[in-house]
Amino acid sequence: MKQKEIYQHFHPEDHEFIDRCIELSERVIERYSVEVTSFLNPHQVTILRNVAASYPLQVFVSSDDRKMEYAKVIVAPDYYQLDPSDFDLSLLEITYSSKFHQLTHSQVLGTIVHQLGVDRKSFGDILMGDGRIQVFVEQRFALYFMDHVQKISRVPVKIKEVPLSQQLILEEESQSRDILVSSYRLDKVISAGFKLSRSQASQLVSTGLVKVNYATTTNGSGFVALNDLVSVRRFGRLKIVSENGISKSGKYKITVEILLSKK
Repeated sequence: MKQKEIYQHFHPEDHEFIDRCIELSERVIERYSVEVTSFLNPHQVTILRNVAASYPLQVFVSSDDRKMEYAKVIVAPDYYQLDPSDFDLSLLEITYSSKFHQLTHSQVLGTIVHQLGVDRKSFGDILMGDGRIQVFVEQRFALYFMDHVQKISRVPVKIKEVPLSQQLILEEESQSRDILVSSYRLDKVISAGFKLSRSQASQLVSTGLVKVNYATTTNGSGFVALNDLVSVRRFGRLKIVSENGISKSGKYKITVEILLSKK
């Protein structure tokens, strides 16, 4: 597949990442080596799969066999046989007095990014349920996490590494909703999907509270497409899952999946 042919299937904002995927794939071919990525979001995983498919390469994704949103990817020549330990994954469990305190997803994320200064690509999902918190991290960062996090939002915590088999399995609540939009403009899809006024939707976008395929955007007049994931802080996430033709009034009939917001 030629570079231009890959580009046409994705947004212009994805072109830089596509270039990186092409470089990675060609490096594996030239060196006959195995490459392991940092944590990628599902949209990035899809792009890397598409790019690598145009080369005689194998692709393995940690989320294929383990429930996780952010995943690590192994790109390898034909000789390689998968060893799950090559994903370089560690699972850390954070414990605290949940009887007296209630930590949120955003508080845990903020501590990791701002207090530890760890890049987002170096850790994966933050799992929360039944007073337990788990975080996927690259193995090389596991000890750093355990040594440097004693509190989250002033709440004392303890961190230990646990086997991957002890991963919390959480089911995200979702609902399907059929909506009508006059166009696939981002602000119009947000307005219809979350039942907000057009001005509310536009303000959310312009103030940097909206992401499309995990990338922040302030362009409410941009367009979204089938399978795009739109995240709106405080409201949740929606994905366009099907296009159902045109209504009698000339509007697009689409089905979106609404995922409840993480606190």
